[in-house]
Amino acid sequence: MRGNKGVKMRRIVGLLVVLSGLAGSLFAADVIPTDFTADYMELDALKAKLAKAGLNVLGTHQVAGNKDYSVVVYSSPELLKAAKLPKRGFIGALHILHDSKAKQIVASNPEYYMRAFLQKDYKSDMAKPVNEALKKALGKLTPTADGLKAKTLKKYKFMVGMPHYDDFVVVGKGKTEDLLKKLRKNAKVVFEQKLNEDGTLVLCGVELPEKIEKFNVKLKTMGQSHLLPYSVVIGGGKARILHAKFYLAVSFPRLTMGEFMKIMSVPGDIKDAFKKYFK
Repeated sequence: MRGNKGVKMRRIVGLLVVLSGLAGSLFAADVIPTDFTADYMELDALKAKLAKAGLNVLGTHQVAGNKDYSVVVYSSPELLKAAKLPKRGFIGALHILHDSKAKQIVASNPEYYMRAFLQKDYKSDMAKPVNEALKKALGKLTPTADGLKAKTLKKYKFMVGMPHYDDFVVVGKGKTEDLLKKLRKNAKVVFEQKLNEDGTLVLCGVELPEKIEKFNVKLKTMGQSHLLPYSVVIGGGKARILHAKFYLAVSFPRLTMGEFMKIMSVPGDIKDAFKKYFK
C-alpha cells in the first residue's frame, strides 16, 4: 500500500511540474521582448543589409563618445505611416545597437515600441512588415529577456505618479523652421526625418552631452543603450521630447527603483540640455 501511495504521489508531483511548465510557457509567450539579438557583422555591412532589406538608414551615433557602441537609426514606410497619427511622431525611427566590444547586434523590437508609442492606435500585425525586414537584414532574431505584456505597454508607466507615453516635455516654442535652425546651431543632430510632406512636422535624433549619456555606465546598460540618440518632435509651434522617466523605464523594464535613484538627475538633465539647444 505504501508503495502504491508513493507512486501516486510521484505522479501527482510530476503532473504539477508539467502544468507549472505549461503555465510558464504561456506566460512567456504573452510577454513581448524589448529587443532582439542577432549575429554580429561589421558596421558598414549592417547598414548595407538594412538598406537592401528596404529600411532607410537615417544616421549613426556613438553612445557617450564610445566607439565600441554605435547606434544605427532607421525608418521605414510603415513606421512613417504610423508616425503621422496624432501624437505618434516618436515611432518614426527605431534603433539598432552595434556592440563591437561584445561582438553583438541588439535591435529594438518594432512591435514592442509600436505598442508602447501607438497605444490604442496599435492594430494587429502593424509591426509585421518591419519585423520581416529586420529578419531579412539581420537573419535569425533571438528575443532578449526583457519585456512586457501587450496590455501593460498600452498604458505603461513605471509606477504610480510617473509619466505615461504622452506626458511629453515641451523644450522649445516657435515655428518649425526656426526651431530646426536653433537645434542645428546648438547641438549635434544625428538625423532629421520629415513626418509630413511640407516638412512642418519633423522627428530629430540629437546627441546629448557625454556626461548625460553616461547614465548607461551607471546602469550597466551600454550593451542595451539603443534608446539614444534622444529624439525630439518639432511641429505645431513646439518642440517636444518623451519624458525621460517614461522612456528609460519602458526601454529597461527590469529597472529597479534603486537603479532609478542612481540616475535621478538624468531626466532633468535631458530636459535642461534640450532647452539650451532651442534657445
